[in-house]
Amino acid sequence: MRDPAESMLVIALWLWLEQEGYPNIIYKMISWPRFFLEIMFSETVSALKFLETNQPIATPDKGGMNFTSQVMQKDISLQFFHEKRLDAIDGIKKVLNLVCAKIFTDILITRLRVAPISVDQLIKIPGFPHELFGDVQIVWRGFSDNAISIEELQWGFPGPETDIISEENNRTLFLTFSRGNPVTETEVREIFSQLYGRNSVADVHIQKNVSCNAHPLCARLVFSSASTVDGIISGRSITNFHFRDRYFWARKYERSSD
Repeated sequence: MRDPAESMLVIALWLWLEQEGYPNIIYKMISWPRFFLEIMFSETVSALKFLETNQPIATPDKGGMNFTSQVMQKDISLQFFHEKRLDAIDGIKKVLNLVCAKIFTDILITRLRVAPISVDQLIKIPGFPHELFGDVQIVWRGFSDNAISIEELQWGFPGPETDIISEENNRTLFLTFSRGNPVTETEVREIFSQLYGRNSVADVHIQKNVSCNAHPLCARLVFSSASTVDGIISGRSITNFHFRDRYFWARKYERSSD
């Protein structure tokens, strides 16, 4: 519920801090209630404004970033940003263009209610070019570019034993999920049952062999009828869904993708 340009700058600053030796900042915040996020966000906005002043100013008690210091378990203050001003500006610019410009496209399009009409369309973000951090190019390249590559996945599905498995594959979609938005087996079943009918979903197999503290990135969704899969794919190599604030990318399942 914050301004998109300001949000991108805040996250870019967090990612730059991680490179500067303040690790796992964002990971720590994943499960936080909104109230704590607001405090952290507000302190970071203060740091961004401090960078814009280009002159030493009197800092508040305890450096103005007391909550952030507690979270990081490492001292940090507004004075830190004054002392590292040039490094911070350069680092934030790089994160904006090398990371944020690539990973937030789908979120920004939804938030700004932009309807891209072609691949490689440049998306204008209000607030950029920024007076201090310059411009950032957000280019719409289609949902398929955001899908997670097969090489990243580790599967634990049993191998085919009979022709029944082959028939089941014809009724199956391979789903990938947006990073940072964990989806459970129950949620997948409920969402697609609402979209295609109460009895449309036969089974859901969420990715196994997920490392500690990580979330599944994909699933195998089995429908009751192969015609449902054909209707969803409709000749496309990949289809995307946006439902209940969740993004899914789907393609017809092939055994070789295990």
